[in-house]
Amino acid sequence: ASLQLKALILGQQDNTRGMVETFRQLLKEYPKSSVAAQAQYYIGKPAFEAKDYKTALAALNAARQLNKEQYYNLASLRIILCQFYLKDRAALTKEVNNFMAESRNGGINVPPEVLEWLGIEYYNEKNFQATEKYLSALRKIDNPGNVKPDFLFYLGDAATRLKSLPEAEDAFAKYLQTAKDPAGKAKVLLALGAVKINAHKPDEAQKIAEEIMALQPEGRVNAEARLLAGEVQLERRNFDDAGKAFKGVALLYDDPAITPRALDKAALSFRQAGKTDEADRLSRELRERYPNYAGG
Repeated sequence: ASLQLKALILGQQDNTRGMVETFRQLLKEYPKSSVAAQAQYYIGKPAFEAKDYKTALAALNAARQLNKEQYYNLASLRIILCQFYLKDRAALTKEVNNFMAESRNGGINVPPEVLEWLGIEYYNEKNFQATEKYLSALRKIDNPGNVKPDFLFYLGDAATRLKSLPEAEDAFAKYLQTAKDPAGKAKVLLALGAVKINAHKPDEAQKIAEEIMALQPEGRVNAEARLLAGEVQLERRNFDDAGKAFKGVALLYDDPAITPRALDKAALSFRQAGKTDEADRLSRELRERYPNYAGG
């Protein structure tokens, strides 16, 4: 007890080195001491602050194993940050998953920059379930510090691919509340428009298409908005109007990323409208102008 007291007094006097040495002496002399967890924690915490992450990991892990009730949260948060700064993704993933499972609030205590990094790392590998897990936890944090709202785009896209349409709508809508850049805003509006079509909400999708056209009066994004307007008519089963909208895009734009899709959709729409001659003509034009187009 006297070594423990000495260490704590040194700590209060800001003599960190003396405190750590005294706690190390305590562990050496009394390895089974009832205050071993406290000793390990106060060895690990200054090591973490000094960026000696390897030393910190060993001591902090020992602290929470010896006394989970008192040190699990305190030690785990620092362990998570150690692995984050070491960029040890496998260990970090395991640690964050365990922490999220243990905590009652779904992991909103995990540092936001950690959730952002994991979410985008997994997004880049097309592991959309992992992306959704970490970024949806991040979205629940009221004040995520220095994390930019761009993560909401990744969350929305991952949720779209997983067919979690309400989550995608929420993420994109929240991003749009903060977006300042017209090009970035238009990109997210397009993604949200596609979600609205998939969710069978053509009226909302139409408003979005109109907003994008106002933001971007020309260029590829404008063309994408016109394609979205065609999708609105398809969703409403106005096949003739849809065909005209898609055909209009094909006439206005000569862009290999836009025109073949417009011709393909126009042909499909006119076929459903019973205008097979027009549909055949557009299909022929598509084959002649874009022989390698495989649909999409």
